[in-house]
Amino acid sequence: MFDWLKRRSATGPVDRASLELANSALMAGQDAAAIALLDELLHRHGEVADALHLRAIAACRAGDLALGEQFLGRAIAADAALVDPHLTLAEVHLERGRFAEAIAALRAALALAPDRSSAHQRLLMALGAAGRDDDAIEYWQLLRGLDWRIDPAVDPVAILHAQARLVDAEAALEGRARHAPNDANVHLHLGITRQARGFIDTAILAFRDAVRADDGLARAHGKLAFALDSRGDVEESLAHYRRAAELDPGSAQTLSDFLAARIYVGPHDAVDSARAYGAYEERFGRPLLDTTPFTQSRDTGRRLRIAYVSNDLSEHVISYFLEAVLERHDRSRVEVWCYDRTRLRDATSERLERLTDVWRRVPEADFATLAAQVRADAIDVLVDLKGHFDDNSLPLFARKSAPVQFTWLGYPDTTGLSTMDGWITDRHIAADLSGQYAAERIVALDGFFMCFRPKPGAPTPAPLPSRSRGAITFGCFNAYSKVSPAMRSALAQILRRVAGSRLLMTAVPRGEARARLLAGFEAAGVDPSRIEMRGRSTHAEFLALHDEIDLALDSFPYNGTTTTLHALWMGVPFVALAGSTHVARVGASILANIGLEDWIARDVSDYVRIAAERAADPARLAELRQTLRARLECSPILDEVGFTRRLEGAYFECWQRWCAAG
Repeated sequence: MFDWLKRRSATGPVDRASLELANSALMAGQDAAAIALLDELLHRHGEVADALHLRAIAACRAGDLALGEQFLGRAIAADAALVDPHLTLAEVHLERGRFAEAIAALRAALALAPDRSSAHQRLLMALGAAGRDDDAIEYWQLLRGLDWRIDPAVDPVAILHAQARLVDAEAALEGRARHAPNDANVHLHLGITRQARGFIDTAILAFRDAVRADDGLARAHGKLAFALDSRGDVEESLAHYRRAAELDPGSAQTLSDFLAARIYVGPHDAVDSARAYGAYEERFGRPLLDTTPFTQSRDTGRRLRIAYVSNDLSEHVISYFLEAVLERHDRSRVEVWCYDRTRLRDATSERLERLTDVWRRVPEADFATLAAQVRADAIDVLVDLKGHFDDNSLPLFARKSAPVQFTWLGYPDTTGLSTMDGWITDRHIAADLSGQYAAERIVALDGFFMCFRPKPGAPTPAPLPSRSRGAITFGCFNAYSKVSPAMRSALAQILRRVAGSRLLMTAVPRGEARARLLAGFEAAGVDPSRIEMRGRSTHAEFLALHDEIDLALDSFPYNGTTTTLHALWMGVPFVALAGSTHVARVGASILANIGLEDWIARDVSDYVRIAAERAADPARLAELRQTLRARLECSPILDEVGFTRRLEGAYFECWQRWCAAG
């Protein structure tokens, strides 16, 4: 408790030498000496805020939170503009389970220092602890939309944003927009606030106003593109991603955003992809290459130092696949490191950290500094877990920061970097990559290209719902940006073919996206009343939704992964359409790994046929309902030890090639 505060230096106008001595004593664990110094200082000089704050920390460390709270009240009364006493008071309230008071204390601190990122993290946690899950989610979305920085120099309502007062922030920005209709920055922040609150349509209107006010504002185009992407307007979003990249040619991330968005549109041929990714390599790959020789021993049999790099080492979908690997690595063969660029840590972050040998927190490090650190740490194999997605680490890999570099898990396409030695996939996916461009060597593992560890406590699969309802219910729980126009057409065809069937969808944004989707179904001859849409849910609620569907329909050309694995875990089989790129073959690989190859479609008409035929076979659906979880448990997809050994084998094979080339 309070470790993050103990490192702060005391500052104050009175007897600084005594304050420094007391602070040093506290940091050294010499609490009695610190208390004696502070009590003497307070006796001589009266209510010195810094001294009172340190005295509060000493009391809290001794376990006397009530006394610590008294000292903090006196510190704040002595100097209400001092930030740290408010933060420490929030920690005391959190420790005592007084979450509303903790939120108030954090907001008081953030009114003074709205850019304090550690306070953002604590406020997010306090909102969750208080049971204000929706507020916590909106605050997280806001911080993400603000690119993890609340900057009073550019944010017109920085304090309101920092304090998670999004309703007030939106009202204030709307007022400013009325008085300054040509201020692109106001419209930009209004759009970010609205999107964080889940109002995607009005967010898009604000972003469009920002672009109209200043068409040269790259960030406005980028935010508009992301909002359009979220609403399923992928083609239009791509145009704005492209425009943002043109306006900000020095930003690697802006070009990455465009490349990542291309995946949702697909399919692209390999030549077109080579051209698009080649532009990234020319601008942000080769110019950064560091050709300094590595100093590691080229011993093919020694223990390797493997490091994973990500900004998602938290409650993120990659934890379903990374945690088991960190735990199951053979420590006699490898030493496991992580470079954690995660902005907001949580309990999952702490759990993952405990599974590593060395964990470096580097959320603010620039890539040149981080590359130097990786080289100084003598990392043998560096593994990217993000690809071109938001806030990625590819500039680190472009520098060739380790002798062997892999991309794995977090991004379903090539990085385009010549410095990336391997891309981990599997033999089912690699069976047809005729449409795939890859700058890396394709490394096709046996089995699946990752291993899945479901959260404990999932309920037992429920009976087949059609037996009580008398009609089939299809489910599509994929992110709506993955539900391509071609898939929407296929969904309509399936519903027409299977009389009385229904469709449950969970990720369609409210407003225009839902209205247009239902209008499309109606135009295709499907009664919109047969479509049900649900919104945001907890993980437990998400799992429970599977009790309401008989079979799932996987998205294409961008297949699901975590979504479809959860469906199988809950006893729900799915239909997948296999394409000719990695992103379009994940569903096929999952089904092949559990022996359900007959659920894999070759084209759209085959996809519709399989869905209709499986819907007409309730006996088989009921049998799968009861056996899919066991089938998954016995498959390579949940073989944690076997997968990790195959992954290590890929690392060692590439390491041996590097050694031989020396």
